[in-house]
Amino acid sequence: MTIDEQTLQEDESARLSALDVTRSFIVQAPAGSGKTELLIQRYLKLLATVDAPEEILAITFTRKAAAEMQLRVLQALQQANLQNIQREAHEEITAAAARDVLLRDQERTWNLIRNPRRMRIQTLDAFNGSLARTQPLTATGGAAASSIASDTQLRVLYRSAALLTLDQLLESGPLREATERLLLHVDNNTELYVGYLARMLATRDQWLPFVGSGFVEREQELQLRTRC
Repeated sequence: MTIDEQTLQEDESARLSALDVTRSFIVQAPAGSGKTELLIQRYLKLLATVDAPEEILAITFTRKAAAEMQLRVLQALQQANLQNIQREAHEEITAAAARDVLLRDQERTWNLIRNPRRMRIQTLDAFNGSLARTQPLTATGGAAASSIASDTQLRVLYRSAALLTLDQLLESGPLREATERLLLHVDNNTELYVGYLARMLATRDQWLPFVGSGFVEREQELQLRTRC
């Protein structure tokens, strides 16, 4: 067996394992490798095991990705029982999973093809919004006050937070000297400093794990992360 053949067998085995709905998986693969189709297959496998389609939640990051996934699931259901379609092996796995869903659909009278909105394929923001709307009206920040900020609103909030941070850092305290040194590094251009900090806030998930870890120690690394 060649290295390529062994790699293909391992890939196929990993894909089949990921369809075991009794286990959890993290799938890491490059763009164009079929992660979306694998997610659709697992989603279909899960649908065939529940009493109502709303019990299964698929989360994506963009509306476009959510709409595409819902469309592809719907197409799989519509084409599952067609006999005159020549399918690749991975497409047959999708079709077989879709046929199982159709049987479940008939048993439970879901009518998914006519009511695709029953499939909970949402963006992360939409899911967070739905959680917020379930809060009691008497709770602080409850359903009546809940909203998801747009990208434009977030940029305004990040800039406002950066300005407030700069004001606080320049007050007397242990961080004032360090802040003044950093401002010298950007030629005392506070606008540039605030812009850097606002952009860092927008990508805080990428650098917060390294804060205090000792990983970023050299000046060149600090400059690179500040400019990204």
